[in-house]
Amino acid sequence: MATWGDTLPSREQVREKKREALVKQAAQEFRRRGYHATSMDDIAVALGVSKGALYRYVKSKDEVLYECFKHSERLAKAALKEAKKLDGPAASKLRLFIVKFVSDYLDSNLAGGAMIEIDAMLPHQRKDVVAGRDKVDAELRKLLSAGTKDGSIRDASSKLMILALMGSINWIPSWFRSDGEFSSHELAERMADILIDGIRSRTPG
Repeated sequence: MATWGDTLPSREQVREKKREALVKQAAQEFRRRGYHATSMDDIAVALGVSKGALYRYVKSKDEVLYECFKHSERLAKAALKEAKKLDGPAASKLRLFIVKFVSDYLDSNLAGGAMIEIDAMLPHQRKDVVAGRDKVDAELRKLLSAGTKDGSIRDASSKLMILALMGSINWIPSWFRSDGEFSSHELAERMADILIDGIRSRTPG
């Protein structure tokens, strides 16, 4: 029960919470069925609401997919922010980024293989997502550049390194199972070891 000192959520805040829950459920349907095989009817049935109620919160599948991409972007930026605070070589910072991003990415139940369906969005959505992705890529390039300078990362194509790293990460939700051999954090740690080992300098300075 609320007390005089409590601040009750506004109608807009309640609506946003419901919308977040819907997007999360839709992401799970994308992950289970695939983006193109999932209809708004499927999402409504999974949520146990009418299609009319669903459309009060989102108007289309591409809007849901857009929200998944933007949430992924926020997770990546938060992971980068934490990684930059680490005192150590760039390879260690990059490893921390991978661990935090993968762990949070899996715990958020994002849309798995649907996260490569960037062309399924509307042009303005795609433009915004690409701009956000480019900002994350730019920060990762800085880390890689710092790594070649401090001797912790091999001197190679940063573009290929980022494609390999992020491409591998984006597919993890497609095959990860919460009841599998590893927890999300355990898997994030192991994946970070594998990915960092592939770009670590063989002659560290």
